[in-house]
Amino acid sequence: MDRIYHTWDKWECFPAGFYETNPPGDMTKDQAEEVYRSFLSDIPEFKRVLALVITEWVNSCEHYLSNENMNRIAWLGQASLAYQFHIPCGCRGGFHRLTPDEQVAADTAALEALNAWLAARGEEPRTLDTVKSKTQANLY
Repeated sequence: MDRIYHTWDKWECFPAGFYETNPPGDMTKDQAEEVYRSFLSDIPEFKRVLALVITEWVNSCEHYLSNENMNRIAWLGQASLAYQFHIPCGCRGGFHRLTPDEQVAADTAALEALNAWLAARGEEPRTLDTVKSKTQANLY
């Protein structure tokens, strides 16, 4: 897949709070991580929001999901958190509060969304093993 670039001012995830340094309002980081844990453990709701992210955040998805060197599964989870709750990616520790089985279920839901996004572009589906981050280089 060819990499697609968009400048940060075109990313829909930016105004949604993805890169903020603190959770919204008076929410603590611990509370935000618990929101993320709860959100990821509700697979039907997580899938619903993932579908919105991959259809509504055109520029962010093109920029991030066309980058095969990054962890696109993690990005989709964190993007869905920002989309739904305006909680930044810095609260990603909520994923580690899930049980191992819940982590696999959340990763599988994100993989389904990634594969739907890829299929819409004529790309072959990926597996959890083939989408793992390869390097930190070329993220931008």
